Amino acid sequence: MERANIRTIVQTAGSRMLLFFITVILYFLLISQTERQTASSTILKCLPIVSLWIFVLLTGFELKRSHRYKQLILAGLVFSCAGDLLLNYDLFEAGMAAFGVAQIFYISAFGFRPLRPWLGLPLYGLGVAAVVLMFDQLPLIIKICLPIYGILLLTMCWRSWARIDCVKNILRMTCGIGSALFVISDSIIAFDKFYTPLSNAQTAIMVTYYAAQFGIALSVVEQSLDSTKTTAKKTTANPSAKRRSNGTKPKKQA
Repeated sequence: MERANIRTIVQTAGSRMLLFFITVILYFLLISQTERQTASSTILKCLPIVSLWIFVLLTGFELKRSHRYKQLILAGLVFSCAGDLLLNYDLFEAGMAAFGVAQIFYISAFGFRPLRPWLGLPLYGLGVAAVVLMFDQLPLIIKICLPIYGILLLTMCWRSWARIDCVKNILRMTCGIGSALFVISDSIIAFDKFYTPLSNAQTAIMVTYYAAQFGIALSVVEQSLDSTKTTAKKTTANPSAKRRSNGTKPKKQA
């Protein structure tokens, strides 16, 4: 796979990501003026993720096997949005379940090749340490749910990192950073809710969360660029196809 440069990525994704940046700005400007568990606060919270749905759909989304990566990322964004809605109404366990499904879709998108287990082991070690630290203060149902969700979240991060073949692969690097920010965002939620209150926790949670989803959603551009290059190569290899696509008929050989 040929690595895309920043200019190509901006040309491909820039205008399509504009709605995301607008909705994120609106969230931080207006959320303090709304009350939790209301339609207005839910809409403000979910709009940035919905805008990422639109972004994925605008990058040449099709219901084909060749677009499986985009399909899985979109499914992850859909369940993330459901999680946002449920958490905004303080349905914490249901929200965690929705985000757990989102992580499964992200893991499926990233795959397990190459495996690179040494990237995952430190993550799981930190996860175990965090759960042990908070375990005595967790409600019974969360003692069951949190370790399961933690495994899914950390696996998602590990698989995202494992895909990075070099630091020059900007899209995969951005996705890897996004997955790490997802872990940070959810860790802040857990520590603030179950261990000790943190100052400005909500702002930190949402900044890291939106940045995380942005990095993961942006990774679909790689598949779009690869599809464009494949089409271009086929056209170059078959000049008659190019002439047909331009509305001209190939000349018959004498």
